[in-house]
Amino acid sequence: MIRRGFVLLLIAALLGALVFIFRDVFRSGEVRELRLPAGLARHYAAAERETGISWAYLAAIDEVESGYRKATPASIRERAAWMMEKTGGNSAPKATERAIRSGFPDDRAEEILEIAESYRWMVPSLAEEYAFPFRKTDLSRISYSDTWGASRTYGGNRKHEGTDLMAEKGIPILSVSDGIVVSKGWNRLGGWAVTVMDRNHPQRFYYYAHMSRFGEGIEAGHRVKKGEVIGYVGDSGYGPEGTTGKFPPHLHFGIYVRENLLSWRREAINPYPLLKVWEAGQ
Repeated sequence: MIRRGFVLLLIAALLGALVFIFRDVFRSGEVRELRLPAGLARHYAAAERETGISWAYLAAIDEVESGYRKATPASIRERAAWMMEKTGGNSAPKATERAIRSGFPDDRAEEILEIAESYRWMVPSLAEEYAFPFRKTDLSRISYSDTWGASRTYGGNRKHEGTDLMAEKGIPILSVSDGIVVSKGWNRLGGWAVTVMDRNHPQRFYYYAHMSRFGEGIEAGHRVKKGEVIGYVGDSGYGPEGTTGKFPPHLHFGIYVRENLLSWRREAINPYPLLKVWEAGQ
């Protein structure tokens, strides 16, 4: 009887260890439209760095309360300070969620937390250090705006799933994060393109398209470092392999997120607010 109990205890311990080891594999989150205003993104990032409160909770409150219409840099700082006071200085998610539940009516609190949970999955932190996809010395030769959702007709009517960063042909393109190259090659729409999975947040993928050529050593399976050259600006795409010249040179940059780590199906989110944060951090 004692021996049987010992075996059961050992099995339970092993199962517990396996759950702990593989817990990240079973994480998941909803991917929704990222409505974060680009002009406020760096202020949410600053509040997160200063207090430890996730930007996602602060933004979700403003999204539900006013659709960001009343959000300002000052109000974001004040909201973060209020949150720290409510939590007694504890910036952990559980403490933040309790503060929101106690500070808002039930239905509104649930809506805020639902949005925040999705945003924390899609963009775990705005305070983490990511690289802008171009060197600081090249910024004067780069221009971009929010082209998310713009109409595109090549290959059928569709909406633009990324940000176009206009640049001179041949300018180096940098990996925004540490990661693993999951695909490299020709895409009928994107031309010569590379997709990188974020090493720290493997639910997130970065798509770099319309290159003129790839960086040295860039192959599927290659581990890239943040700031590593993965390719060079070009005008490839919109046709069979090797097609160029259909549009001005630029980098098409996209971010795709999967809802769980066991799936390869990915949904696009607007990269423009994140690019503005990363550019400001250079």
